[in-house]
Amino acid sequence: MAALAARLDESLDVLRGSYAVTDGGGGWYHDLPRPEPGATATALGLLAFTEAGRPFEHFDEGLAFLTSRQAASGDVLRDGGWSTKTSLGIPVVEATAWIARFLARSRCDLRPDAPDVRRAYRWLLRNQNLDGGWGSLRGCPSRVWLTCLALRALTQLNPYAPAIERGVEWLTADRTGQRPGWGPTPAASPTVTHTAFALVTLDEARPGHRDERILAAHDWLREHLDPDDDHTWIETYDVSPNGTGSKPVWRLALWHYGLPIALMALLHDPRGPSGATVARTFQTLVQGNVTNPRWNGYPGSGRTSLWTLWWRLEALIELSRLPLLQPNDLLHWMPDASVVQRAHARDRPLPALLPARPRVDLRRLFRRHWTALVLALVGAGSLGGVAAGLWGWKDFWLSVILPIVLTFTHEAMKRRRSSR
Repeated sequence: MAALAARLDESLDVLRGSYAVTDGGGGWYHDLPRPEPGATATALGLLAFTEAGRPFEHFDEGLAFLTSRQAASGDVLRDGGWSTKTSLGIPVVEATAWIARFLARSRCDLRPDAPDVRRAYRWLLRNQNLDGGWGSLRGCPSRVWLTCLALRALTQLNPYAPAIERGVEWLTADRTGQRPGWGPTPAASPTVTHTAFALVTLDEARPGHRDERILAAHDWLREHLDPDDDHTWIETYDVSPNGTGSKPVWRLALWHYGLPIALMALLHDPRGPSGATVARTFQTLVQGNVTNPRWNGYPGSGRTSLWTLWWRLEALIELSRLPLLQPNDLLHWMPDASVVQRAHARDRPLPALLPARPRVDLRRLFRRHWTALVLALVGAGSLGGVAAGLWGWKDFWLSVILPIVLTFTHEAMKRRRSSR
């Protein structure tokens, strides 16, 4: 918990140090060293302080910046949304969903200087596709990531909106026990990042819901998650604002940092978090300094990205809020500790729940250290011969020279292969 608190403080300090002031407001860009703020990154930066429950001295200026960037148009499909720097001034889900979620989470709907939340809410409803999913805007092919962004915003704005049920149906309609994971599109191969984000979204849209498809997706995620891998990559796709079949106008890129999203999904497993996997994932997330490009930039870029900073921060905040007790669990109170026993294991004695000591694999041990074992046996046999008077010390040393040479040669070669 001390490491968790330290990483949260470091993340917020990075945001404070990279805040940029402009005329009429201020904010952040996703590439933090750049002084020119963007709407989406500014909303994420302010949302970080909101979720952490920390005050931010420039909150009002950031809110004013978002207000100035909200689109005002006679076109109902554009009015109330936000654009990105690469969408040619056309509002898109990639920006609008994040900003709408921030406004709902920070309870800014009653502030006169805040963006119009109702118009943002209507933009999300009007730009939902007929199939129930969301693309960058209405008419663009529905994508899993964008649908999750829209659903997470709507569940904060109005959890009873009929659009949420339609979006959930689009996400889960073709999921089965044999095909439980999600990819960038419904027909794409599943990825850890998209599967985790879909599970996080469904838990927000349907709190407490569990069925075979959800449980199968959690099983798939645990099976394919590598807690030592950042799962960092970029999803790119073309956007055609004039509808399907028209010529693409621009190309958008989504930064994915899957490990912290997977941690959030693991915490919401209806059967309870997988302790060992959560612990290993947490250790990976809290290693190193938050300003290290390895953690906050695309690998090899040498830059600091708000996206990777944000995802890790959200996962750590989610971990700090983890409710330890689930329905039907047993809580054992002790003078200096408390033990939570999961419902599915409530009939087992407490000692049986402790991790078993690893058994010694004799075959593996022999394969790794056979030369040392041979040397030990030869040495013991030779010493026995000297003690019994069968030969002298000269014969003893002649008998062990060759095994010693073989042992040192084998160990040197093994170390050389390991270093490579």
